[in-house]
Amino acid sequence: MAFKSMDFMDIYELFRRWHAGQKINHIARNCNLDRKTVRKYVLLANKIGLSKEGPLPTKEELLPILAPLLESQNQKPVPAQTVLQQYLQEISDLINSPTHALKPKIAFQVICERHGLDGQISYSSFKRFAKMHEIALNPGLATCRIEVAPGLEIQIDYGYMGYLFDPLAKRKRKVYAFIGTLSYSRHMFVQFVYKQNQQSFVASHVDMFEYFGGVTAKLIIDNLKAGVIKPDLYQPDINRIYQEMAEHYHTFIDTCRVRHPKDKGKVENQVPVVRQQFRKQWALHTNMDIVLANQLVKQWCLGKHGHRVHGTTQWQPLPAFESTEKQVLQPLPEEQFEIPLWKEATVHSDHYIQFDKKAYSVPHAYVGKKVMVRGTAKLVQIFYEHQLIKQHVRMNNGYRQTDYSDFPENVQAALGEGLPKYLLDKAAKTSPHFGQLIKAVLEPHAFINLRKAQGLVADADRFPVDIIEEAAQMILAQRLSITNKTFKVVLQKLQSEKQSKTVISISEKTLRFIRPMDYFIK
Repeated sequence: MAFKSMDFMDIYELFRRWHAGQKINHIARNCNLDRKTVRKYVLLANKIGLSKEGPLPTKEELLPILAPLLESQNQKPVPAQTVLQQYLQEISDLINSPTHALKPKIAFQVICERHGLDGQISYSSFKRFAKMHEIALNPGLATCRIEVAPGLEIQIDYGYMGYLFDPLAKRKRKVYAFIGTLSYSRHMFVQFVYKQNQQSFVASHVDMFEYFGGVTAKLIIDNLKAGVIKPDLYQPDINRIYQEMAEHYHTFIDTCRVRHPKDKGKVENQVPVVRQQFRKQWALHTNMDIVLANQLVKQWCLGKHGHRVHGTTQWQPLPAFESTEKQVLQPLPEEQFEIPLWKEATVHSDHYIQFDKKAYSVPHAYVGKKVMVRGTAKLVQIFYEHQLIKQHVRMNNGYRQTDYSDFPENVQAALGEGLPKYLLDKAAKTSPHFGQLIKAVLEPHAFINLRKAQGLVADADRFPVDIIEEAAQMILAQRLSITNKTFKVVLQKLQSEKQSKTVISISEKTLRFIRPMDYFIK
């Protein structure tokens, strides 16, 4: 098997599975690692003092311990996989020839002699390569049905159902069924959804756990985009939100092999059954929306479908669940999982990252670096290389949230007792409303708007105090955009109007001293 490059999250997941008592073979298979690699990290766990008896340390506690190892780690793919890949078709022809088929051992010898590979690859590597590419498998072999213990696993799948009218969107939309089947009892959870994205996928899991009243030891999923970032045979990467959810519910995610639907045959077989039920209900309820559809399918799962005699187990799924499996499910955590939003962001030169159209400050040391941002309804957390570096209360109003301690010391000094204070004091001494205007400019973000405030104060120096006061009052009252251009235009307009009025006033006062023209004509 080709080695996968291990990062901190991979190691933590390995430790989590080992701490839960999973065997090395199981960890290697489901984490797509070589068994030697798993053993290496199990030894490392013992070396750094981890124990199955004690609690597993948090990510924050483990990161400083493992950081030196991650920095020095430089794993490369096993050469055998790269070498054999170019001979894939040739190996397949040798083993699966209809007239001259060779056993894998002999085919290995032929490939080595043909291409001078003696001593470069081992037969065990060759066998793994052939197995992974299904070269030596006979597709005509019968399927072996494997039954599992109660509470061990849920098999999960999506299936396309058809269309429903969405009254909110005012149009027809595709409908998919999220289906979770308990492998032991065959009791089933079904939820109709419009989307197959990460948020919808995880939300359906949360609803499913509430429906069953507990959690199985593991989840069997297909290589869905919503759950798996990279559906690769050797290295499937589980998306961050889904992995976080699994940790919250103390369960594990096992992915099926690519193009192997029978790996989760217990749920795969239910997709056409659910589809027929969906279409039946649509025919009976012509105005059915997705809310009604979910109500009806829940009744069906707890009623007719749950009490039918299963063809394989020869028992009724719901009674089997209630009597045997429900009692051995892992209990639900005290708090329901809150679905976060993860996003990669760059810390800009102004010390901010953009998240959900809002700006949040980040410490000066991370300017120019890429960070991961985790957002919930209440918090925005910023991580760099898996380490929490900043946390803000999530904003509902406003645009920027600033912690001035994130800025360099010289900037902090300037923002404290320096230039902003000087500008505020000067503006307040000039006139009351002009003081309010400068305060309105500096309050959201003094560092960003400092240059604007300087410009406004400089422009005000060239005009009389009464005009400055009137202009500031007008801009604040009419909620005009506070820009240097707007302020200057208002100042010039008010000054022009005042000069015009002054000329007219003088003419009226002096008019009585002017004699009419007929006075001079006699």
